[in-house]
Amino acid sequence: MILVVISLASISLFIYQVILNRIYSALFWYHYTFLITSFAIFGLGIGGIIAYNQRQKSENLKTDSLVKALFLLSISYIFSLGIIYVLPFQNNVLIYLILATLPFVAGGYFFSIAFEQFGKISNKLYFADLIGSGFGSIIVLLSLNNLGIYRSVILICIISVIAWLLFTLQLKKKTLLGGIGVLILFMLALFIPNKYVNSIEQNFIGFITNKTKTLGTITKSNQKAKIVYTKWNAFSRTDVIKVEGDNDEMIVTIDGTANAPMYRFDGKKSSLSKYKDDIEYLPFSFGNNHKTLIIGPGGGRDILYALAGNSKQITGVEINTSSIDAVRHFKEFNGDIYNRPEVKIYGEDGRNFVRKSKEKYDVIFLSLVMTNASQNIGYALSENYLFTVEALEDYMNHLTDNGKLAFLAHDKEDMSKLIATILRVLNKRGISIKEAPKYMAIFTKEIQLMNGNEHIHYPMIIVKNKPFSQLESKKLKETADKGKIAPLYIPYVNDKGPLYHIKQGHLTLVEFENGFSFSATPATDDKPYFYDFSKGVSPVLVFIFFFILIGSIILFTPIISQEKAFKPSLYFSSLGIGYMLIEIPLIQKFILYLGHPVIAFNYVLAGLLIGSGIGAYFSNAKVFNNLSNRIYLPALLVMVINIGLILSLNSIFKVTSNFSLVSKILIAVILVMIQGFFMGMPFPRGIKILSENKKKSKTIPVMWGLNGVMSVIGSVLSIMLSMEFGFTIAMLAGAILYGLISLQNRNLVIAK
Repeated sequence: MILVVISLASISLFIYQVILNRIYSALFWYHYTFLITSFAIFGLGIGGIIAYNQRQKSENLKTDSLVKALFLLSISYIFSLGIIYVLPFQNNVLIYLILATLPFVAGGYFFSIAFEQFGKISNKLYFADLIGSGFGSIIVLLSLNNLGIYRSVILICIISVIAWLLFTLQLKKKTLLGGIGVLILFMLALFIPNKYVNSIEQNFIGFITNKTKTLGTITKSNQKAKIVYTKWNAFSRTDVIKVEGDNDEMIVTIDGTANAPMYRFDGKKSSLSKYKDDIEYLPFSFGNNHKTLIIGPGGGRDILYALAGNSKQITGVEINTSSIDAVRHFKEFNGDIYNRPEVKIYGEDGRNFVRKSKEKYDVIFLSLVMTNASQNIGYALSENYLFTVEALEDYMNHLTDNGKLAFLAHDKEDMSKLIATILRVLNKRGISIKEAPKYMAIFTKEIQLMNGNEHIHYPMIIVKNKPFSQLESKKLKETADKGKIAPLYIPYVNDKGPLYHIKQGHLTLVEFENGFSFSATPATDDKPYFYDFSKGVSPVLVFIFFFILIGSIILFTPIISQEKAFKPSLYFSSLGIGYMLIEIPLIQKFILYLGHPVIAFNYVLAGLLIGSGIGAYFSNAKVFNNLSNRIYLPALLVMVINIGLILSLNSIFKVTSNFSLVSKILIAVILVMIQGFFMGMPFPRGIKILSENKKKSKTIPVMWGLNGVMSVIGSVLSIMLSMEFGFTIAMLAGAILYGLISLQNRNLVIAK
């Protein structure tokens, strides 16, 4: 029964972690979301310390403690998330951190006690724990996409209460009847009518009172606005905002900040002429526009520009399916833009769509596109596969003979890095750096002077797979002048700026990339952090890394010193860091292959965790423990398999690129399960060794908590290495760490 209970508790805690990240992505900017959720997981270590101190006061941890821990876990979900829901937005991050941490403290307390009580079957406990987390990663995807945020919260409460009841039933407790009553209440809450659920999800108090988000910014400017549509899923919270007095536009927002306008349209092409003065129309103002691909059409605005340019076949690819639902919901307002005969809309990742497409397009247009709901302007921590060198190569390969690739960027930083990326791609296609500027034209919506510096807003970059002709350049200049759009560079007619100096040989590509106060080095698929403009490691990551490291030292060192448990702490710390150094880059490497970050996260992580759980179950087998007294075989095999994956994944992806999505998911799951099988063995092995040593067994709760905290450090370190050196190096670092772990034999694990 304890194994079932642990699995259920693990499922609930994993789903809570994802829900928390989803809710905080709607409340905060991405850096703060990452900061808070990282620190919240620190609660696992606090729970382990509490369990250790309780063990010190009472030599026997009674099973009653497990029942209490499960009860605390059950009520902590609804308590924390309930307060987060009703609390008006606070600028004090500490409040949200404390609320987020409470379930992790309760969970850390429960799991550390369980591993202390049943340490001799740690392999089975860890099996149950990881299997639960693995299934939790799949359940949360299905739950958020089909049940929404409210019912997903109720679901984790139900799962944890069932775990509590099962354990209580085993002990024949008198509280069983009360527990059943609580379960019935949650079940009733799950089935309340949809209109009430929609109202609850829409009127999230913290969200609608947040003055830093789009709705709050509008109301702060003394305008009246209201949310007229809301939908939560695993990818985002999507809203449609209507501003009072504006009858021609509504705003589609993702997580409250990534905005896309939805324009009123009567469906008549004669109504499109007003869009021809906008900067977004420039790619459609010359040449052939018969076939257009728009990546990230959002509220449908870019479709209107393509129609204004007389495009006959328009394909839109939008990763956030809720945006598509929102546009279709307001079809009377927008002229049913997504269901016009010229338009086809696909709900998937744009980069993956291009890679598997056999079509060629006259225009490929990306306007202010982000790949992740929690990615907003300048999010250095977010990966973005749409703007890598390899991505632009894919786009160029899918252009017709004289096709155009266009980007609407946010500012000078985006523009500069895109220009550097385009120059590198053109050079890879056999075009010299001096000739490359002839293939490009650059414009900006406006230039503002602030403190003596020019600030470029919403620049447009157009690149062709053939040089601009003088006629095309002249046509672009005339259109730009008509719309009062400032040209930054046009071959022949506005030949100036950095591209002029590159063309004249005054400036090399390397000098161009290094000539800014920010990093303009092109992103690659192995290091796809396009929005990382910092030169050096991100300050946010450095802060999180050292804060958690120092906090861990303060929290754990007194106990480790008292118990003389330096070697065990090194062993379990290495496991926490090493696991994440492999897990995070491994998931990232499958994003392009599987075509969606959410699919990659859920299924790859599920495969890894389930594989680890199965490995944990068989971790006591003699073949894995008696082969050598000096080397621990499973950890060594993790290193070998991981290096094998580094060397072979790209080839596997290439060979199976045309397989169906289901087949790809199966391939991904099998590959990571093999890796996970051996990654799941070292942890229960260490717990078992400690449980067999009377002096060291009492440190098990501490080691469990330390392992959890170090996994946070491992995740931060993984991102730091990935941003600086790429996913391959991060995975290699994890492989090397497991190689060092393999040298820690039984005596080293329990030595002082």
